Amino acid sequence: MLKKILIASDGSETSKNAAMKGIELAKRAGAEVLAVYVADVVLLNQIGDLIIFPGAKGKIKEKMLEQGLKVAGTIEEIAKESGVACEVIVAEGDPGSELLRISQEQGADMIVMGSIGKTGLHKFMLGSVAEKVVRNSKVPVLMIPGRREDNHD
Repeated sequence: MLKKILIASDGSETSKNAAMKGIELAKRAGAEVLAVYVADVVLLNQIGDLIIFPGAKGKIKEKMLEQGLKVAGTIEEIAKESGVACEVIVAEGDPGSELLRISQEQGADMIVMGSIGKTGLHKFMLGSVAEKVVRNSKVPVLMIPGRREDNHD
């Protein structure tokens, strides 16, 4: 029985579609939703040396977290409109690792996410976040495929 569904989102069209499916599933199951956005600060740290303006790295991180609150907040609004309880979590780090950690810590029964993210690079994302979650999750993962027009590859 599903009691808690983690919905991972990066704001892409594919993840929005996944969020809608996850909320629909939660409503049917009588489950609550965890709307999770992970700011990829690992990538920011890797490119941080390329940023030459003082304080720019901090500002970029701040914007990433603001974006996360916006994205997860949108899922929360949709869930509430559907009569589904929702908690928002915005985390920092490696997205795949953080999603796995949060799913365990929060006692999620399932993870719902899109197969591709904002980059639109199917192989990159599948070889990265989505694949890491699918391969290492201790709970079922519902992977929602992107529509052809969302992929841009």
